[in-house]
Amino acid sequence: MMPLQETTQGIYPPDWFRYLDTFSSMLKSRLLTHRPFFLAHAMTYGCNSRCQSCTYWKNISRMKEDLNTEEVFQLLDEAYDAGMRGYYMFGGEPLIRRDIGKIVDYAKEKGFVTVMNTNGSVMEQKAQELRNLDFAFVSVDYHNEYDDIIRGRAGTFREVMRGIEAIRKTGDTKVALVTTVSTLNFETIIPMAQLAQQLGVGISYNSIEQSLDFGLTSEETTPNFDIGLSPEKLQEFYETLLKVKRVGYPLMETELVLRHFVEGRRWKCHFPKMFVYVTPDKKIYNCDYAYHYDLKKGTFDEYFSGPTFQDYVKEAESCNKCIRTCVRGYSYTYNMFPRQIYGLAGEGRQLFNHIQ
Repeated sequence: MMPLQETTQGIYPPDWFRYLDTFSSMLKSRLLTHRPFFLAHAMTYGCNSRCQSCTYWKNISRMKEDLNTEEVFQLLDEAYDAGMRGYYMFGGEPLIRRDIGKIVDYAKEKGFVTVMNTNGSVMEQKAQELRNLDFAFVSVDYHNEYDDIIRGRAGTFREVMRGIEAIRKTGDTKVALVTTVSTLNFETIIPMAQLAQQLGVGISYNSIEQSLDFGLTSEETTPNFDIGLSPEKLQEFYETLLKVKRVGYPLMETELVLRHFVEGRRWKCHFPKMFVYVTPDKKIYNCDYAYHYDLKKGTFDEYFSGPTFQDYVKEAESCNKCIRTCVRGYSYTYNMFPRQIYGLAGEGRQLFNHIQ
């Protein structure tokens, strides 16, 4: 029976149980099933930013396809029954959903570890609703108000800073900044690390991807590839991160992952065995945003047992196209590399100790 504890916010499984249960589900995946233990849910087609590095906000007309509250609850029930114990919320911008607090509460009550990627623009207003959020990864692409220009939203930077302060005061949410690096902000890598250190939070970096976002329907939503990093600049990006890491700034990437990017080593991607991506209208898609399965017509178990998922897993293992530091880090963790586990233990202590 799942243990429960009563808090001022309600009755939920204790944190230690949810984290242990998530770790157990990862071990089960690694050793037995090779199926995802984290549900990554794009919660809405809508977004209140107009980022130059993203096209997702151009899908706002499709918000009518978003799952309603009860449908999201059903998705969580199905994911839990299929063995998933982590719930990663993103978008679009998840905080524009009016029911976001109810969904976070339901996920925690169910037993999920709750994680959100947000632009943070309305986090201050919704801090109380997010009191049961375990981790908030907040997108910030510049260390001052120039971030407003990159994000296409006036006042964004100050909104985010107030939001981080508010959510840390409200509950026990662990916060890390996420910076997407392009030609627009390459020079801010070190200042962003300094900002994270000043705020007492972690920070993770990724390079802008030269790929399409899912859901695109016309040439008008083609990304601006002109701001992507050249191969030479991408190499400099990884080298800079490694130097920043070694100085002691609070990067969430481990030194092992960054060093292997710098050295150009090949690696085996296990991401499909860890995360399953689900669209706002309940379709499963893979890393290149190709639709594979409609969950309104089938189940997670049927998808994971079928040839489409199995082929996806095999293709990913030898892909080596991904430039995301987080994906390589997840794969190293799944592989249980000792140096990766040791490095993650340090980052975990840093992240948890900074949030009081």
